[in-house]
Amino acid sequence: MSENRVIGLGDHLPWHLPDEWKHFKKVTDGKPFLMGRKSYEAPDALHSLYRNVIVTSKAPDIKENSTEYAKDISDALALLSDEKEVFVLGGASIFSQMLPLVQRLYLTIVHAQVEGDAYFPVVDQNDWELVSSEYHGTDDAHAFSFSMNLYIRKEPE
Repeated sequence: MSENRVIGLGDHLPWHLPDEWKHFKKVTDGKPFLMGRKSYEAPDALHSLYRNVIVTSKAPDIKENSTEYAKDISDALALLSDEKEVFVLGGASIFSQMLPLVQRLYLTIVHAQVEGDAYFPVVDQNDWELVSSEYHGTDDAHAFSFSMNLYIRKEPE
């Protein structure tokens, strides 16, 4: 997300960060993805080669390999109940529904204020501990600097 919490503009990411994509692919390799239909169908979407669970009220008649459909988050979580780790890829509504349930938050912060029409939910920093952060500056391939952060949910007191 950007510093003003933007995650999308017209069903696209509002930036191109090749090194962040490489990091994402490395972290998520072999893991299932949970996302909404628009995120799954976005032109710049990433799909898991292992397993994709798509939350939608309009499942297609023809199903793709490694893709399953759920009518809501509860159904999606039931489908994924045998998985040790699941990556939530959005969109904004899915993030809002899942944020209270997740224990780890892999969150890249794009160091810019950008225009957008989709936003990441507000994260209460008191609930999370930053355990790692990798900064990447601007260069010929990256118009924005960014930090790839990993947060762990704090234990309730």
